[in-house]
Amino acid sequence: MRLTFAAFSAVAAAIASLLVACDDRGPRTVPNEVAQGGAATIELRPVQLQLNWVAEPEFGGFYAAEQKALFQSNGLDVKLIQGGPGVPAPQLVASGNVEFGIVSAPQLIELNGKGADLVALYAVYQGNPMGVMVHESSPHTSLAELWQSSSTVSIEQGLADFRWLSKEYPGGNLKIVPYSSNLAQFVGDPTLAQQCFVISEPVTLELKGTRTRVFMIGDSGFDPYNAVLVTRREYYEKNRDVCEALVRASAAGWRAYLDGPRPFNETMARLNAGMSAEAMDIGAERQRKLIETDETKRIGLGGMRVGKWQTLIDQLVELGDLKPDASGKLPDPNVLFVWDIDAGTAR
Repeated sequence: MRLTFAAFSAVAAAIASLLVACDDRGPRTVPNEVAQGGAATIELRPVQLQLNWVAEPEFGGFYAAEQKALFQSNGLDVKLIQGGPGVPAPQLVASGNVEFGIVSAPQLIELNGKGADLVALYAVYQGNPMGVMVHESSPHTSLAELWQSSSTVSIEQGLADFRWLSKEYPGGNLKIVPYSSNLAQFVGDPTLAQQCFVISEPVTLELKGTRTRVFMIGDSGFDPYNAVLVTRREYYEKNRDVCEALVRASAAGWRAYLDGPRPFNETMARLNAGMSAEAMDIGAERQRKLIETDETKRIGLGGMRVGKWQTLIDQLVELGDLKPDASGKLPDPNVLFVWDIDAGTAR
């Protein structure tokens, strides 16, 4: 169901009242251990970061930044708020109920088209972590084969990822059934294909004895940024120092997580009973190639570029999801993101 931005905001406000009503933190001080003699204190700026799912490896760098006090060393008191089914993380940021959140790049553009004004600060996933999984016994060996068959596929039809597949691989006679996060349906039907997040469902299934084959949606050409750290443009303009500090801490946290995820996975496993530390270790390794690429080795973890945003805009136009505004203009990719990890300043 598509809602207006105003309706989204109303839902977000109601949920936010439950999530953050007890969070009345003001600025607080902590010992500045780096100061001479260790006696000085620094004031921390309290902010909230709304995740769009429960604690899993896709957020490992943020939990590492929390666990290693990297937020604090950058002058921030960051409250990480878990998401989950029914928690509209993007709308909570867009409506101003929280300062920061995690969204996908298509969500950012879609929400901005409905009246929001989000800006991307840091992109965890440089490649699309969404996929479609089949049983290892499946005869299909590629997305094209699967999508041009008469197979049954469990997906969220509204997602741009899957509508892109239908545009890219026409001619099939797929039977689409509603997506269910209950994996029992998939396990019980060896002919079923189902959407997945590469670090989650396939790992959980394999540890329980069900082997899968995963086709990455990015291989179809639909490869947007994901797990994108965003804020409202108004907040960014008024609090650039806070945004830059959060980006620095996040980049350092992700470096720590990539270098040694186990202690942070143990922390997240205590917060998420549905995913063991062992599963998180496997997920952390599988997502590495989507996070640290040849490009991020040059420009820094979390970096973004205009060309990739422009490609996404063009693809959303092709799908009919994005239309020119009243003045005939499409979003300018140059203003969708700001970042400069090394310098600690934004464009």
